[in-house]
Amino acid sequence: MTTPVVDEPDASLSLLERLVDDALDPGYQETADRGEKRTVDWRHSVAFALAIGITAALATAAVLQVRAGAPSAGQTRADLIDRIVQANGEVAALDARQGNLARRAEGLRTAALNGTSANRALAEEVATLDVEVGVAPMSGPGVEVTLSDGPPAPAGNDGPDLARVLDTDVQLVVNGLFASGAEAVAVNGQRITALSPIRSAGEAVLVGFRPLTPPYVVTAVGPADMADAFESSSTRTELNQLEAAYGMGVEVTAQDDVTVPGRGDLQLRYVMKEKAP
Repeated sequence: MTTPVVDEPDASLSLLERLVDDALDPGYQETADRGEKRTVDWRHSVAFALAIGITAALATAAVLQVRAGAPSAGQTRADLIDRIVQANGEVAALDARQGNLARRAEGLRTAALNGTSANRALAEEVATLDVEVGVAPMSGPGVEVTLSDGPPAPAGNDGPDLARVLDTDVQLVVNGLFASGAEAVAVNGQRITALSPIRSAGEAVLVGFRPLTPPYVVTAVGPADMADAFESSSTRTELNQLEAAYGMGVEVTAQDDVTVPGRGDLQLRYVMKEKAP
């Protein structure tokens, strides 16, 4: 049996196949690969630069908008200040008018009660009660206690400013003066009566619903030894602790003659008539 002869691949054919498969020179292929990579990198670079440009444009637009709104915000603040000043002026004018009307009413009342001795005695009693309830001013020896804020809190402190004078501090002084014998007390010219609350609204201290600003000067009329009694009271001890702990300013001075203003806006609500014996 004859064995079939298998022809070996011709060496020239192998060379042709290799030339077809590697038609592109290895150096050219490497250059082509680098070019494709550079194209991809270029596209990424363009996208990144475009993102940065959009972000910068948005930031610029935000800054321009804030700057454009700044004048309007400043104008709004200026308008608000003008309204506050105008309102304060109106309140002052109304206070002056109310004072004039109160004096006219007092004059008419005095003239009406001057007819008989009984009426004159009644007029004297009314005048005494006016002083006691705070309608009429009162003068005499007294004490002035001045409360002022301590040094401001350091920058970055978000807690309460404990060195600032609070409404409770003003209450402490007022109660301490009454306990030391005061017959009439006023805070920054606002007479303290049974209808005068001392409260706070934000950082403002209100006395009789009137906002006051520091320093707070508490004026009291009373006996000549009232200053000594106040200095030796427990109230003064607490004030000393506030001075030492927070630097709050406390100044107590005796006065030979001080005047506590009256509060003419009190209204008569109840009248008790004594029964005949």
